Amino acid sequence: MNTPTKPTQSKRSTEVSQTDTKALYLNSAQAAELTPAERQTLKQTSTANSLQNLQELDVSRLTVAACFEGTNVKTALIVNESATRAALVGMISRCVDFIDANKTLNEPAHIAMTVNELVQQFPAFTLEDWRLCLYMMAKESFGPYYERLKLAQFVDCFTKYDQLKQPVIQTIRENERKDAERMQQEAMRHLKPEYATQINPVASRVHPADWMAGENRLTYTEREEMENRQKQSHE
Repeated sequence: MNTPTKPTQSKRSTEVSQTDTKALYLNSAQAAELTPAERQTLKQTSTANSLQNLQELDVSRLTVAACFEGTNVKTALIVNESATRAALVGMISRCVDFIDANKTLNEPAHIAMTVNELVQQFPAFTLEDWRLCLYMMAKESFGPYYERLKLAQFVDCFTKYDQLKQPVIQTIRENERKDAERMQQEAMRHLKPEYATQINPVASRVHPADWMAGENRLTYTEREEMENRQKQSHE
C-alpha cells in the first residue's frame, strides 16, 4: 500500500498561492522562507487574480479598505505589462464613454498619456483602486464635469479619491500596529530577563526580581536555566 508523501515547501507554496496569495505573502511566516522564484510566482498569481476580478467583480460592492488589499498597479505593470496596461486603458475608455462629455479623450494617444500620468502620480494605487475610483467618477461622486473630461479632470478625481483613502489607511495601519504590540508583549513573557533587557526598553525598566511574579513570572525550569548561566558567567 502506497503511503502519501509529504508535499515539499515549493509545492505547498504554489498551492497556497492559488488560493490566498496576498494573505500568505504579507502575513505568513512561511513567506520569509520563499525563494525569489516563489515570490515572483505569488506576485504573478496576485496580479492575475486582480486582473480577472476586474472583469467579474461587482464594483458596487467594492470598499476602499478592500481595494487597499489589492495588487499595486506598478507591480502589476512589471509582472504583466501588456495585460495590465490593456486593463487600465479599458477602464479609462469605459469611463469616458459612460460620462460622454463634449470635450473628452477622443484619441488613443490621449488615453495612453492619461494612463501613464495617473500611474506616475498615484503609484500607491491598486488595480482595485482604479476600478472603484473610475466607478465613482461615473457616478459623479467627486462633482460634475461641466461637459469636460480631460487629463486634468482625471487627476483631480484621483486626488480626491486618494484623500478619501487616507483615513482608511491610517485605521488599517493603526490596527496593524496594535497587533504588532500585542504580539510583542506576548513574546516578552517568554523571554529570559537578561535577554529581554537587551532588545526591549520596557523590560530594561523592570527589576529582575519582578520577573519572578505576576504575568512575567518565570517557570521553575526557566529560573534554573538562568541561575546556571549566571554561575557559568562567574566562573
